[in-house]
Amino acid sequence: MNKSILPGVGLLISIFSMLIAAWFLVHFLTILGLFLAVAYPVWWLFLPSRTPCLICRSKKQDDYCPLCKRSVNKNESISPSGIRSILGNSLIIALLSLLSGAIVLGEMKVLRYLGFPPTPRTVSFVIPSTKQFLLGEIFPMKLEIVGIKQAVNTIQTDISFDPNALEAIDVSTENSFASIFVQKEINNQVGFVRLTGGLPNPGFSDPQGTFGTIYFRSKVPGLIEIKFLPSSLVLANDGRGTNVLKEISSVSYLILPERVSPERSLKDINMYDSTKKNNRTASNSTQMLFYDDKAVLGISTQLPEEKISPLSQFLILLEKIDNTILSLWRKAFGAFPQ
Repeated sequence: MNKSILPGVGLLISIFSMLIAAWFLVHFLTILGLFLAVAYPVWWLFLPSRTPCLICRSKKQDDYCPLCKRSVNKNESISPSGIRSILGNSLIIALLSLLSGAIVLGEMKVLRYLGFPPTPRTVSFVIPSTKQFLLGEIFPMKLEIVGIKQAVNTIQTDISFDPNALEAIDVSTENSFASIFVQKEINNQVGFVRLTGGLPNPGFSDPQGTFGTIYFRSKVPGLIEIKFLPSSLVLANDGRGTNVLKEISSVSYLILPERVSPERSLKDINMYDSTKKNNRTASNSTQMLFYDDKAVLGISTQLPEEKISPLSQFLILLEKIDNTILSLWRKAFGAFPQ
């Protein structure tokens, strides 16, 4: 039984060794192939007897070499027989280098399609500047994201607040970069707000943008805190829906003990009603809404920690090697796309 297994194991080891050798050869030719193609004639001028013809080396004894136009005699020198053979060998090396570069490019494209390396987490929610409001005042809190390096197409903001200190009046989507909204949830019993939406391909790629605005009314004086929950998401338009949100922040506001005047309160209500009316008008013309505009119970789910397996780390390393090699090509010859 052991004797029947050993040949199979040996075959697998041989195949694996050949694949590794081929991988190194392809990447070596991609890096130095064109240099070798140019250096080959120079090498032949100084060391003709030590410069082998590639076709002659690959042929068997007495086979015909079309470049040197002679039968191969491996007992004698197999160096190129003339200019034709030298240029032919240089051309072969150059073609192998270009073919190797195409293979490396294909390998990198496949790795990126599979998600290696992962899209980096660069996006965060903007923390508004420190502000203070009167007791009973209606005030806005903008939902803004910043640090967009890769276009995004889906955003979910989950907000937590103290329902004894604040009341969420509404969530506005006026002036939002998103055009489709699927969830708008408000629960003043537990202190939760969710807004979920996005936009179709190619997504939103500006460095910073406003997703929505939450209107709160203060209920008690003092320092209040509004938190973005870990269930908040910012998904990249990378074909894989990678969450690129890198951090969860919180916002603090100071509510003064002085109560807002009836005139100021009426002004705030009128301004809020006007904003809400404009928001609905804009939504009817430019935005698609797929939610019921009513208060519903919100939930939050903790995102699991992302772990990178050893295999994933190896594939990420391969992609970095391929990208580094192709970057050298782009700098030297302007070849190969990103």
